[in-house]
Amino acid sequence: MIVSVLLGFAVLAALVLSGFFSGTEAAFVTVSRGRIVHLSREGSAKAKIVLRAIGDLQDTVTTILVGNNIANTLYSSASAALAARVFADSSLMCTVWACIAAFVVLYLGEFFPKLLCTTRPLERVLFLAPLYEAASILLRPLSGLATAVIGFFVPRAEVRPGVTTNDLLRILQDRKDGAVLTDLESALIARILVLRRKGEKVTAESLLSVLDDARLHTLKLEDL
Repeated sequence: MIVSVLLGFAVLAALVLSGFFSGTEAAFVTVSRGRIVHLSREGSAKAKIVLRAIGDLQDTVTTILVGNNIANTLYSSASAALAARVFADSSLMCTVWACIAAFVVLYLGEFFPKLLCTTRPLERVLFLAPLYEAASILLRPLSGLATAVIGFFVPRAEVRPGVTTNDLLRILQDRKDGAVLTDLESALIARILVLRRKGEKVTAESLLSVLDDARLHTLKLEDL
């Protein structure tokens, strides 16, 4: 009886871990880098964790995949062992249990966490950041080994961290996280970015035209 209870707890713990890693991966991939950079410069410790993670996305994804595989393996093993103890005399029930367990881990361990974390990625990723940092420290030996093996066969591409023009424009368009720029200041900065993106010369006349161009107050990325 005690063994069955322990196996049940192991199944639940593995399912939670699987959902955590799946949701974290989705949040890291979909969150706006520009907003994370802004929050990091404002002093947010959680945003700094996220910025480090998405700044080295290869290592981050490797860590998440290692953790997710461990969680799924633990879930499958504990679930099979629990079914063997509970339904020892019925192979049919063991088969039904296996099908249900597969559906549960697919929905609660993959689909639902990713859907949850992609709907509001900034809020979710900031909540998950400290947990991910703790998990990455625990999994560092295994993820480091996996990264070394991958790097042996596929050399790492040069990474050039930075904020793109699109990132800056998104920050100007969505200033919900503490920016203190006025609409006019945002329009002027956006005007400079667009002119440089198009290769045009930035002149006083082109900047002063912002005062008479209301369209720039709601500049969209599609205008580039």
